[in-house]
Amino acid sequence: MSEYNHLLPGYRVHAALADDERIAWIRADRWLETARASAALAKLQDLLSYPQRDRMPCLLLYGDTGMGKTKIVRKFLRDHPAKFDSGTGVTTMPVVAMQMPAEPLERDVYGELLNALGAPGPTNDSSYRLKEVCRSLLRRMSARMLVIDEIHAMLAGSSRQQRI
Repeated sequence: MSEYNHLLPGYRVHAALADDERIAWIRADRWLETARASAALAKLQDLLSYPQRDRMPCLLLYGDTGMGKTKIVRKFLRDHPAKFDSGTGVTTMPVVAMQMPAEPLERDVYGELLNALGAPGPTNDSSYRLKEVCRSLLRRMSARMLVIDEIHAMLAGSSRQQRI
């Protein structure tokens, strides 16, 4: 591997891979640590460990498109994965992340939340029933944080839809 002296030692092994393996490695998604991303992750961690109270604090991550907001959320999810306890048969999910539907219809919002929880999507149930199922699952799965990506889609809805 002496022909790769221009590379850092940790990367030399990848340079020696076959073309298809090297290309796959190059194209792989990677986490790049930045000061702002670290600060956002630290704030999310602080909120996750916040003692439970009636009015929990919230956080809004904002920035231009392509600045890494969703990457930060995905990294936080990787750091706090769902866990299945085979003894009890219960899955705990400390962090639940969902995507706000393009049109914030109440039924679609609860459907996205159910999907994030790994539950079947909406059937012919009423919005009230879907809300109750979501609340029950969030409690049962010991969810401590709900992350809603693309929350700005809520602004596209009517004033009634914005109250979901």
